[in-house]
Amino acid sequence: MAEQKKAVLMIHIDQEQGQLWQSALETQQLNVVWESLSLDLVQYLGNCDRQNLPALLLLDMAVKSPNSETLQSSSVCQWVGKQQVPTKVVLFNPRQDRIKDIEHSWALRRGASDVLPRLSRENLMAEVARVTALIGCSLISQPLEKIAQSLSSTSNKLTNEGNTQALEKKSESTTKNKTQSNRADTKSDGDNVVMYRGVRVRR
Repeated sequence: MAEQKKAVLMIHIDQEQGQLWQSALETQQLNVVWESLSLDLVQYLGNCDRQNLPALLLLDMAVKSPNSETLQSSSVCQWVGKQQVPTKVVLFNPRQDRIKDIEHSWALRRGASDVLPRLSRENLMAEVARVTALIGCSLISQPLEKIAQSLSSTSNKLTNEGNTQALEKKSESTTKNKTQSNRADTKSDGDNVVMYRGVRVRR
């Protein structure tokens, strides 16, 4: 009897990135389910039999809980940790081309296995490889290479748009970072610890 495919549950805000993740993961012999933004993940997972839980949960870190302003990423990571289920939680930030160290530390402190940036032609293979390795699957590279090649014009467009947005925000963020850095220097203890989204994180 053929081995049952491992299941991946995804929730994305960015439709284009969601479609790219779905296509990429399906080439890896994974059973991919893309759920609605309105899904209450903790309730959904709690209603699943343990053996039917997804091997991987890929969640846009900005997704909020239904009828609430709280992030689902926090509540889901807490639930997975408390229940000690084998599901791996990978957070995803399609608004960034690179994840900052402090954001990565924050996600790990919350209980996520990893946090990934937006997919592009340049990083598609590497990011999918990180995900498949987490759930014990070998990377099937050939179909991913085809997907990456097909992204040439699209990824350039996305990169240009991202660069434009980045330039618009650069001076603002630089000023903010300097201000936050100064504040962190005065508020941090001797162990180089700063606060990020309510969590103490080492710099």
